[in-house]
Amino acid sequence: MQGNIRLPAKEEAMSEMKVDRCECVNRGFAELKAYGTLEEAQRATGCGQECEGCLPYLKLMFATGETAFEVDDPRLADYA
Repeated sequence: MQGNIRLPAKEEAMSEMKVDRCECVNRGFAELKAYGTLEEAQRATGCGQECEGCLPYLKLMFATGETAFEVDDPRLADYA
């Protein structure tokens, strides 16, 4: 395959992965969205408060209503 670059299987799979959950509390963003606000979701579940890695994604989720994001979504800069 000249001209086509293939990622190793693991890297290819990771490039397709979406951020869609708070790993620390083991809750998906779709479930957390039902709380209506970030503050209510945090109060009820503790999401976004342990490692805080998902916090920008949670803020973006409550702002847009989307529940899955690319790891490097450019909109995250507005929610850091």
